[in-house]
Amino acid sequence: MDRQRQSLILIGAAWGLFVTSAFAQEPLTIRELGWLSDDGQVEALITKPAFNRQTLLMVAADSSIGESYDNVDDLAADLLLGEFLFETPLLLGGQAAKAGLSCHSCHVNGRANPRFQFPAISGEPGTADTTHNFFSETLGNGVFDPVPIPDLTKQGNVSHDLISRDLERFLATIVVEEFAGSRPVQGAIPALATFVRALRLAPTDWDRQTQSQSITRDIGDAIATVEVAKLRSANREFALADLLLSGARNKLAMIHERLIPEHHHEEQLWLIDRSRKIGDIQSQMREARVSSNGHAGNVDRAFSLWLETVQTQPDFEAIEAQSLYNPKVLIERLGLESSD
Repeated sequence: MDRQRQSLILIGAAWGLFVTSAFAQEPLTIRELGWLSDDGQVEALITKPAFNRQTLLMVAADSSIGESYDNVDDLAADLLLGEFLFETPLLLGGQAAKAGLSCHSCHVNGRANPRFQFPAISGEPGTADTTHNFFSETLGNGVFDPVPIPDLTKQGNVSHDLISRDLERFLATIVVEEFAGSRPVQGAIPALATFVRALRLAPTDWDRQTQSQSITRDIGDAIATVEVAKLRSANREFALADLLLSGARNKLAMIHERLIPEHHHEEQLWLIDRSRKIGDIQSQMREARVSSNGHAGNVDRAFSLWLETVQTQPDFEAIEAQSLYNPKVLIERLGLESSD
């Protein structure tokens, strides 16, 4: 157990250094290795279950979820917001955020993650002790009792009924009590609930289809997250936009850690610069939250300027084969065992 505690401390310390310096200059590694089991580890790092936003929107629009929205555009906006929040560690807060864990870490595409094995928190892969003191002093029971990570897309103890809103209350409780996070900002939980409800309607064969991890797709997701944050900021939902921007910075950090300093120094500097500029936008938004409407225009211009700067970017696709996105490079540089 001492060794497990030491692992927890190291994971927390590494994440804390990352938050402080935007991108920590640590030995070459990937944060996900901190909670992936040895079995299937490489496959989990180089592929991801298939996911299609358009398909998810279509099935949601044709269900009672769609009927609860005035139009499909509002539904699409909440689905995208919910997806990005689902992958944002700071939504959970507490030690989970420090370790870089998000809802997606345990529930890939809303389903269980059979390879999740967090030090001292998990027993067998795919389990977690949700009443461990590391995450929550409120629910901590002093007993090591990991349970299988549930599949959120299947019928469980929590109703997905739109009228009762039990799911919304459950999600808020998970953040505040299970992970000791702050009460979610206004607008976060409804969008998150819409996304989780829609995942239950997703094609069942998503689990059997995978796609390769892609540097260009990850860059696109980071930019899309900022675009969603810009829209929320324009509605003066600054706290929600701030949370999304933290998610965008996390996405940029995940790209950064898959690049190799001696080969991709310029590309890493580009990522660091864009991340720091997002931090500047966050600072301006925090001022706007306590100031007059005059500051909102400055924030909007800062968003627009950032989005302009990312139109010109390094040729990330060209360097993908020499980065940790390449399975052979990943195995060699991190000393992992091939899954072949």
